Amino acid sequence: MVDTTSFSIPAIEDFKLKALQWANQFRVCCLLDSNNYSKDSYTEFDWLLAVDALEELQTTTNAFESLKLFHENTNEKIFGFLSYDLKNQLENLDSNNFDGIGFPPTYFFKPRYILSIKGDSVSFNRNYPEAFEMLERISGQKLESRSQKLEVREQKSGKSELATSNSQLPTSNFQLIPRTPKEKYISNVNHIKSQIKEGDFYELNYCCEFFAEATMIEPLAVFKKLNDSASAPFSNFFKLDDKYLLCSSPERFLKKQGTQLISQPIKGTIRKGKDAQENEQLKQQLQNDSKERAENVMIVDLVRNDLAKSSRPGSVKVVELFGVYEFKRVNQLISTVTSQIKDNVHFVDAIKNAFPMGSMTGAPKVEVMKNIEQFEDQKRGLYSGALGYISPSGDFDFNVVIRSVLYNASRSYISVQAGGAITFDANAEQEYEELLLKAKGMLEALDATILL
Repeated sequence: MVDTTSFSIPAIEDFKLKALQWANQFRVCCLLDSNNYSKDSYTEFDWLLAVDALEELQTTTNAFESLKLFHENTNEKIFGFLSYDLKNQLENLDSNNFDGIGFPPTYFFKPRYILSIKGDSVSFNRNYPEAFEMLERISGQKLESRSQKLEVREQKSGKSELATSNSQLPTSNFQLIPRTPKEKYISNVNHIKSQIKEGDFYELNYCCEFFAEATMIEPLAVFKKLNDSASAPFSNFFKLDDKYLLCSSPERFLKKQGTQLISQPIKGTIRKGKDAQENEQLKQQLQNDSKERAENVMIVDLVRNDLAKSSRPGSVKVVELFGVYEFKRVNQLISTVTSQIKDNVHFVDAIKNAFPMGSMTGAPKVEVMKNIEQFEDQKRGLYSGALGYISPSGDFDFNVVIRSVLYNASRSYISVQAGGAITFDANAEQEYEELLLKAKGMLEALDATILL
């Protein structure tokens, strides 16, 4: 393994922008940004960037067994994702809905370069003087101007070209189209509620897609705007050839730290207040809301059961229930479940036993996943999957891919998905408003509106 070299960087925020701009020149790169979120006591870094693929795993079958072998053979830190539709390899399920993005079901890579930042110190996975040469190469770049707004111009051919202008442009450059019209969404929510009443399941996470075709964006500019506005603890910029994930996720799926497993499901959302006093009132309202608490505790029970499959008897504990976490745009109800992994359980099996995450499915998990496919009009793909890293020792940290813009540059296709938990006492109109609230940050980053 190569030693690391560290440098103190005075203008660390500018360096981060330049480093990501440099990384985007390669066909594969992955940024994990914690945004120094103070309430995450489990994070191990501020900012982690993996660049260029020395070795890759991309498979449509036997994903979890393939990941075990890939990790064993690389013996280095690897980065990548598991898409939601790997559920089909775990249960007798399928995914036949439309997919406009086309990320593979599984992708991991061993990077050529790894940059890690803690405070104002940046570490390279290279010895001196190569690390110094990389530092100079990145620092010497001229930052491309991202301050101007982006304008999307439709061409007669139906394709689009990207232009920038320093002049004042309209607030909205384009519109995203709901793949599921509101009327159909309302009808589906009421149908889901009737199935809950009949006892088919208890809670179902129902997601919708808002999309644009023949529309080009500048991924770096969109990500910077999204990341600046959300400052979420599990934010990612991921590039794989012509496909991009621009993610501002607030949710951790699963982390392994030594023998400890940590899961932090989110269920319960309310808007931010206009001032501190109103926001405190809204936080109290969220924490005391019986519907939101019922949603949260159902998923906590599901997570406890998922972790128990991989954990020592009696070690599964809810260390925080109904914690209210404040983010820039919303307040969220988050619970934390921990356990101790069994000695004979492979770390990949711990991921497999908890996948997909309960907060994005519902309960009971298999039954709701069958129904999700029938109600939703889009393939989830990477959305509501998990992205993160695995260390050589088998420690790992994965987020839940939500609050994201997914973009296929070759197809000029943009996808924003949002969802929420439907329970017996759900109000369909309010659930739809929550979808729009969750999508707001991505819309503003895109300078887009939804065609309603």
